Amino acid sequence: MQLHSSAQILAGVAVDHLSGLYALAFLPLILSAAAAAVQAAAGSGAAWAVRLASGWAAADLRVRLAAVLMAATASVHFGLILGHATGAPQEAQLFLANGCLFVVAAIAAVLGVRWWRPAAAVLLVATILAYGVYVANDREQVDDLGVVTKLIELLAFGLVVLPSGRSLGRRSHIGWAAAGTAVVLLTTATGALAWGAGLRDGVGANHQPVPSTPPTAVQRIAAQRFADTTWADVAPYQDVNVALAAGFRPTTPPNQATVHYMNARYQKEHPYMDPLRPQGLVYTGGAHPVLLGAMYELGGRNQLGNSFGGVVTGWHSHQNVCISAFLDIGGFTSPFGNCPPLSLNISTAPMLHVWRPENPKGQFGELDDKWARHVTAAGGVA
Repeated sequence: MQLHSSAQILAGVAVDHLSGLYALAFLPLILSAAAAAVQAAAGSGAAWAVRLASGWAAADLRVRLAAVLMAATASVHFGLILGHATGAPQEAQLFLANGCLFVVAAIAAVLGVRWWRPAAAVLLVATILAYGVYVANDREQVDDLGVVTKLIELLAFGLVVLPSGRSLGRRSHIGWAAAGTAVVLLTTATGALAWGAGLRDGVGANHQPVPSTPPTAVQRIAAQRFADTTWADVAPYQDVNVALAAGFRPTTPPNQATVHYMNARYQKEHPYMDPLRPQGLVYTGGAHPVLLGAMYELGGRNQLGNSFGGVVTGWHSHQNVCISAFLDIGGFTSPFGNCPPLSLNISTAPMLHVWRPENPKGQFGELDDKWARHVTAAGGVA
C-alpha cells in the first residue's frame, strides 16, 4: 500500500525530473545546514560569514523570502542535473549555470548589494521565458514539478520587482503600477504556455500508479509483444472506411490534428484488451485520415488496467474533458476549470494508447505531434 501511495504522489512528475523534486524536498535541511555553517564560521570570526549573518539579520521579510525562493529554484535546477546528465548533457550544464546564478542572486539579496534587484529580475524572467521556449518547441514537457517551480519563480519575481519603502509619492505609484503590470503579464504568459502545452502533452491526465522502478526484461518483452500484436490486428483500419463499417465513429472535433473514433459496442464488451476489438482508434484530422494508433478503454472509472509492462504501459484517465450536448468531446477545460458553453466537464475511464511503431516517443508513450504531422503530410508513410 505504501508503494501505491508513493507512486500516486510521483505520478505527475517526469522520470528525469524526480531528482529535482527530491532536491526541493530536502531544501529545508540544506538551508538549515547552511545557516548552521554560516553561524559557526561567523563565531570563528570569518569576515564573509559575519557579513552574511548580519545581512540576513538586517534584511526585511520580503528580501528574506525572495532569497529563500531563489534558493528553492536553485535547488531544483541543481537536482535536475542528475536526471539529464546522461541523456541531455547540454541541458544539465544549463541547469548547473542557472542554479549557480540563482545562488549568487540569493546571496546578493541577503547582503543588500545594490544591483541584486535588477539582476535577479532579469535572471527570473530569462529562466521563465526559456522554459516557455523549451515547452513551445516540444523540448520540455509540462509536469507538476515544472508548474511548481514556475510558481516559485513568479512569486520571487513579484517580491523582487515591487518597490520597497512606504513612500506614496508619484514615483512610488508609477513603480507599483509598472511592477504589478509586469507580474500580471509574466504570469499570464506563463499560464498560457503551460495550458497550451498541457493540451498538447496530455496534462490533465491522471496516470495509474505503478512502481517507479525500471521495467524488467519480462515486462519489456510483454509490452513489445502486445504492441506488435495490436498494430498487426488493427492494420485493416488504416482504411477509415473499414473502421466506419465496423462501428467506429468520430467523437472529437474533425478539425483537430488528431481525431478519436470510438466503437460503442466494443466499449460495452469484455475483455477490454482484445487487439482485434480496441475500444478506440486515433486518426489524423482532415480529408484523408491516417491511422496513428489504437486505444483500449476500461469499462468503469474506478477500474485498474493490467500493468503488464510496468512503467512502459501507462494507463491514464483525463479530468479535463468537456462533453457537448451531442455527447461528443467538445473541448477541454480552461485554466479556470470551466468548459465551453453547452458542455459539461467529465472524467474519462482509464485508457491505454498503442501508437504506430515509428512514434519517436514509443508505442505506449505520448504521441509526437511533429512526427504525426509528418506522417499526415506523407500520406501515412513514416
